[in-house]
Amino acid sequence: MKCTLIFPLNWSVCTTGPHLALPLLAGVGRSMGWNVTIMDLSDTYYSSCSTFPARFEIISATVDNDFTALDDLYFKWEDELKNIGSGPAGERFAGLLSGFFYDNLRKLPLTDIARFMEEGGYLHDRFQERIILPSLKNSVPDVIGITIISHHQILPALELLIGLRRTFPDTLVVLGGNVVTRLKYSPAFAVLQQFADHLVLFQGESSFRQILQLVELYGVEKARHLLPSTSGDELIPPEIWPVPDFTGINWNQYAGVPTLPFVSTRGCYWGQCHFCSIPAGWAKNGYGGSATGEQTANQIAQMVGATGIPRIKFVDEAFPPAKVKTLAQNLVASSIPVEWEAYARIEPAWEDPSLLETAFRSGLRKLYFGLEQAPGPRRSLLNKNDKGDIRRLLDTCHKIGIRVHLFCMVGFPGTTREDALDTTRFLIEQQDRIDTADMVGFNLDRLSTIPGVRPIPSSGDDWRLTFPFEATQPGVMNESETMKLEYTCQEMLWDAVPRLLHPLYRLVGQWSNL
Repeated sequence: MKCTLIFPLNWSVCTTGPHLALPLLAGVGRSMGWNVTIMDLSDTYYSSCSTFPARFEIISATVDNDFTALDDLYFKWEDELKNIGSGPAGERFAGLLSGFFYDNLRKLPLTDIARFMEEGGYLHDRFQERIILPSLKNSVPDVIGITIISHHQILPALELLIGLRRTFPDTLVVLGGNVVTRLKYSPAFAVLQQFADHLVLFQGESSFRQILQLVELYGVEKARHLLPSTSGDELIPPEIWPVPDFTGINWNQYAGVPTLPFVSTRGCYWGQCHFCSIPAGWAKNGYGGSATGEQTANQIAQMVGATGIPRIKFVDEAFPPAKVKTLAQNLVASSIPVEWEAYARIEPAWEDPSLLETAFRSGLRKLYFGLEQAPGPRRSLLNKNDKGDIRRLLDTCHKIGIRVHLFCMVGFPGTTREDALDTTRFLIEQQDRIDTADMVGFNLDRLSTIPGVRPIPSSGDDWRLTFPFEATQPGVMNESETMKLEYTCQEMLWDAVPRLLHPLYRLVGQWSNL
C-alpha cells in the first residue's frame, strides 16, 4: 500500500528541517508496512526558483558574527524570489519568513476562491499542475495526507485538493493540521470538506492509523463510504505516540543546520494566555498530555541513531521543568552526544542552577521563553501567570552556558507605547544574556476574545486565522497604530543588536556539534 504525505507550499523557507507532521505521520504509516513518501512543497518550489545560500557560508558568517555577510546572503536570496512575476491570483512575495500573499484573492470568501480555481485560475505559474501532480502519477498513492499549519498554506492546499480530486479520483485524500481544527466552526470548513474525503481535527496519528487500516481492509472506494466526514483525537495516550521517521527527507533542501523537530508535551499545560490560540489545535482544553522523560529519551535515541543528526528542536508549547531531570538522566545514560532546545514558561524552576546544570550536561543549549513584555504593572493583562524573575533567569542561564530566546509582543490591548519601548530597551540592555528575540505586533486571533478591541468584518473572514481589528476603548491602539509601533521597535533592535532578529543567524545559532 502506498501513501504520500504532503506539506503544501508557502511555509517559511528559513528552516532547519521539515515540519514535524511529515516524519510523525510517516512513522505511523511505515510501522504498518506502508510505502510512505514525503513531499515538502515549500522547499521544492523555492529551490526551483531561487539559489539557497550555501550552508557553510551561513555557518561561517554566524561563527564570525559577521552580520554584513549574513545580510548579503539574506537579501540576495530574497530578491531572487521577489522577482517572480505575478499570476492571476496576484501573488506577491512578501519575505523569506512569510512567503507569498495573494492580493487578488485574500479578501474573497473561500468558496469564491475555490470557484476561481475550478475555472482554471492558478497560483505560482501552475507549479502544482506542472510539477507536483505529474510526479504523483509515476506511482499513484492509495492515500494522500495533507497537513496545513499556517494561514499562508490555505490557498495552495485548496488548489492542491482541487487538482487531486480531478486527477486522482481513486485516491483517498485526507486533510488535517492545526489550521483545519481552528477553522472548524467557519464556513471555510465546508469548502475544505467539499474537496477532501476526510478532515482530521486535533491530533491525528490515531485517526490516520485507522484510515490506513480501513483502506488496507476494504480498498479506497469502500473506505471512502465507511469513513465519517471528520475525525480527530483530542487525547492520545503518550505511551503510543509514534517515533518520527525521517527516511526520505532531503536535508540539502533546507538552508539551516539539520535539526530534528520533536514534541514530547502536546499543547500547553497553562494554556490561558489571552492572546494565544495555538493550544486550541491540540485539544479543546489546549492540553493533550506529556510523555515521560524516559520515553522522550528513548525516542530521541531512536531518531538520532536512524538519522545521524544529533540536534533536537522540541516544539512543545511549554516544556515542563519537572520533566527535565529524568530526561537529562536518561539522555546522559544513552551516551548519545545530543544537543537540544525547548520552549518554556518563565517559572521559578528555570532559575535553579542545579536543574539547568543537569540539563546542560544532557545537551540543553537553548530555551525559548514567552516574555511578551518587560516586567511592569500591565504585563498581567496578558494572563501569563508566570512567577519567574526574568533577570535572575537570564543570569542563571548565562552563567551555565544556556542561550535564551525571548518572544515579545507590542500593542496588546491595555498596554502602552511606553511599555513597548521599555521592552525594546530591556532587550538591548540585556543583549549579552539574550541570544535571539522576536518582536511582533498584537494580532486578534480566531477563537480569541480580547477586551478593548473587536474584529472589522470582511468578506474574506471565513478563512482568516487573524482578523483586522479596531479599538473599542479609549487608550487602546488600533491595528494601524500597532503595526507602526511594531516597526519602530524592530528598527530599534536592528540598529542596536541585529543578532537578536536575524533569520539566518537562527539557522545555525546555538549548535556546537556542527
